[in-house]
Amino acid sequence: MNVEVCSTITSVKYVFKYIYKGHDKQVINIDPDGQPVVINEIKWFQDARYVSPPEAIWRIFCFLLSQIYPCVMALQMHLPGQQMVRFSEDDMLTDVVEKERDKKSMLTAFFLKNKEDISEREYKYIDFPKNFTWDPNLRHWNRRQQGLMRGRLVSANPAEGERYYLRLLLSHISGPTCFEDLYTVNNIKHPTFLKAALEKGLIESDDGLSQCITEASFFQFPNALRRLFATILVFCEPGDVRKLWNDHYNALSEDYRRQYGSIERVQNMVLTDIMVFLQSMGDDIDNFDIPKIDQNVDLEFGVFHEVQEECSIVIESEHLMARDFLNPEQKFAYDEIIRHVDNDIPGVFFIDGPGGT
Repeated sequence: MNVEVCSTITSVKYVFKYIYKGHDKQVINIDPDGQPVVINEIKWFQDARYVSPPEAIWRIFCFLLSQIYPCVMALQMHLPGQQMVRFSEDDMLTDVVEKERDKKSMLTAFFLKNKEDISEREYKYIDFPKNFTWDPNLRHWNRRQQGLMRGRLVSANPAEGERYYLRLLLSHISGPTCFEDLYTVNNIKHPTFLKAALEKGLIESDDGLSQCITEASFFQFPNALRRLFATILVFCEPGDVRKLWNDHYNALSEDYRRQYGSIERVQNMVLTDIMVFLQSMGDDIDNFDIPKIDQNVDLEFGVFHEVQEECSIVIESEHLMARDFLNPEQKFAYDEIIRHVDNDIPGVFFIDGPGGT
């Protein structure tokens, strides 16, 4: 038995993604012995999965495949009147709209529970699963009798605007009885969640933005964090960009620190990625108070490091010989495309590949 210790958050994230990615699969075909083989990929296509003897025994005896403790409940979150509603395609839309049951969600039931019982207003939405259980059939929160569960608000990107600020308010306000309570600060009702969050001081300190990146680092890889960081710079106007950079640089650079030993090169790579994301959003990295890209550090790994990585790929001889095994239709397409490439002839190609080809 091989036992390994997960010592970094990257290891934990990798294990979870590997567990939940689905079963291993293989496209297979068995040729009959002693007969000439005619390749018909479409006819022979099979999407199969294989089960080893240990896994088969494990499943036969109904042993647990994975376990999380404590359990984590994803808490629904939606803007007023925008909760998810499920219905069959043959249902009348007027009936769907009038169904009172479908108007209830986890969030609206949380409001209703606070309205019915004043003693429950001490809890924030994220703390509710610790003390209550959710009944999906009755759409109602009931007092928890046993067990342990943690709540987690579904993620929201700052670029989503009002939905992000709603999440921010729900994370800090205890016992709201309706959306109006979230809009209201110091007995003044504001028109948007953004205004309410500003008046409550949840945005000016950048704490909400920092918490957003921290939470994302638990389940997102560094490249996604760099995109999120760029999104925050463009859409959220953080007050202290340099502090945000310093606090989360380790999470933003985790993958590059594993690949490269040079501190300067790692920082250059991170800044380059952020610069590309900012450019795609119509902004420039020079507009923000973060370190500048050092053009003297491994210049070949600068803006075009993706090209350098592609060029450094070692091509196996079996890949070069693959053209000899193409069927006539594949070879025709290959030769036609290569002819255009070699002769620098512009062209647009449509390749139709049915299932299994």
